[in-house]
Amino acid sequence: MKLCKQRQSKNSVLILTSLAVLASPLVLPLQQASAQTLTTVVNFNGTNGAAPRAGVLAGKDGNLYGTTSEGGSQNRGTAFKLTGSNFSTLTTLVNFTGTNGTNPVARLFQASDDNLYGATFTGGTNNLGTLFKLQKPTFTNLTTLLNFNGTNGANPAGRLISDSDGKNLVGITSAGGVNSRGTVFRIPLTGGVPTILVNFNGTNGATPLARLQLGSDGNYYGSASAGGATNNGVVYKLTPAGAITSYNFSGANGRNPRSALIESDKFLYGTSFLGGASNRGAIFRFPLGGGTPVLVASFNGSNGANPTAALTKGRDGNFYGTTSTGGANNKGGIYRLTPEGTLTLLFSFSGTNGATPESTLIQLADGAFYGTTSAEGASGRGTVFKFTP
Repeated sequence: MKLCKQRQSKNSVLILTSLAVLASPLVLPLQQASAQTLTTVVNFNGTNGAAPRAGVLAGKDGNLYGTTSEGGSQNRGTAFKLTGSNFSTLTTLVNFTGTNGTNPVARLFQASDDNLYGATFTGGTNNLGTLFKLQKPTFTNLTTLLNFNGTNGANPAGRLISDSDGKNLVGITSAGGVNSRGTVFRIPLTGGVPTILVNFNGTNGATPLARLQLGSDGNYYGSASAGGATNNGVVYKLTPAGAITSYNFSGANGRNPRSALIESDKFLYGTSFLGGASNRGAIFRFPLGGGTPVLVASFNGSNGANPTAALTKGRDGNFYGTTSTGGANNKGGIYRLTPEGTLTLLFSFSGTNGATPESTLIQLADGAFYGTTSAEGASGRGTVFKFTP
């Protein structure tokens, strides 16, 4: 997820799209699992969307919702709904036109008012991106809440979240702000003038590409893909009042984080696009409250490479995720990480069933995980898939 044209490029793999802090990296055995079951739910063909770089959202109505960064009637992206017992019926909710936004790369978010909220990376009045609302119950009526103008941020790439009282949206922009390095902002569900909580300046991070995580301690946690002491990126803690503390990556413990963080057992876990033992990406963690990231696992190509998606905590207690490259065909894969630190490649994409998964998985009540690939599939324009481990 670097920036606009790169993010839109099919070959730009992804810019677009417990107890105590470990004192030293874990030594992790690599296991290759037996064959798993992956079913293609939707093949995008351009007309119904293309290049989905965000994952799908499980709506409160039991349907799945998502966006594509390209395709649709104007080839500027779409918002869609998946229905039916196997979610294979696709309905296009919105065709982005440029005026109402272009190139949505962030996952949709359903707020306390049950409307869907999202962001487009470009388009809008200034071609710097927008925030939008899809009005319940049909989600076909789009309202633009904000046109980014550079001063208030530009090019939002990460999903929106709610603040603690559910009345405001909190998000990031990957560019813009006082220093043109990105921002963290807060805006009411009804829209209006955003409050800028952070202007990234390089020292405290730059180019954030993933959503924030509201921690159980009431603070926000996030990552920035660049900046910091060695320009390898940072993770940071942000108080609701806007005080930021950043922690640096060294390369050995990860580099260029592009994923959101998740909280588990008083730690924050995340992935980095580069860095680790083979400079093919890493999984790291740091304690709730802040601290230097500690290496948990390294990707080496054969077990996957270049993750841009956050981890997902499965119902079985293990973590699951995707890598955008690597695996048996160098087209990306799905992996599992146990709490004990065993990293297992579960599935390698072949191209026919999709390639370049950039999005975070979700697990539904049937135990299966759902996600997207931004490339290939039957029509070469990406897929939605169901994966049963």
